[in-house]
Amino acid sequence: MQLLPELTGWEPQQRPKLFVAYSDNTSLLTWLTCYCGMTAIHGPMIDGRLSRGVEGYDEASFINIVTGQCGGLELQPEGIEALSAGEASGPLFGGTLSLLCASLGTPFAFAPPEGCVLFLEDVNERPFRLERLLTQLAQAGIVKRASAIVFGEMKGCQEGESGINARFVAELLADEFDGPVLYGFPSGHTTGPCWTLPFGVEVTVRANGNPSVVIEESPVG
Repeated sequence: MQLLPELTGWEPQQRPKLFVAYSDNTSLLTWLTCYCGMTAIHGPMIDGRLSRGVEGYDEASFINIVTGQCGGLELQPEGIEALSAGEASGPLFGGTLSLLCASLGTPFAFAPPEGCVLFLEDVNERPFRLERLLTQLAQAGIVKRASAIVFGEMKGCQEGESGINARFVAELLADEFDGPVLYGFPSGHTTGPCWTLPFGVEVTVRANGNPSVVIEESPVG
């Protein structure tokens, strides 16, 4: 976030490069996609992910997306589930929930377009904090812009071993949301390999018996 004021006047869209990252880099992903009109990649970084090989990242989703071989690519990792059924399409935006909310009220606020698909993930946030963050996103008018919502794995987001967890909080949102909702997509902070998602491109969310995210277009030219 501290870098963003220093980027004023720079137009990376004039000479676009691939930007692949997650977590704190959500601020840069938002700037590139919402303010520069570019695509960007929510995926594995070098340390702890690419450096670990297949244990750290899903090779197929990464290679297909960064090389542009992903039109019609269906991503169906194990563990994702539908909290609210249906199918919807829209451009994909999002990142780490706490960073998205931290941007609100600043000149670099998270501002996805109407009809977007929201991808929301986080790590080690207690459920009451997640509910507060989602409430903030809803009161800012962002949730109602979405045609679908995809939650990440939400690693470590629970109260003890048997207490309320992030899935419970996601269900509360799904109950009030008029569209498909998936939970458990392993991109960003994950216990296993990190899958890759392209921000700023059209995707379709299928929340049914075989939930998946379908990449409808390539993020690279």
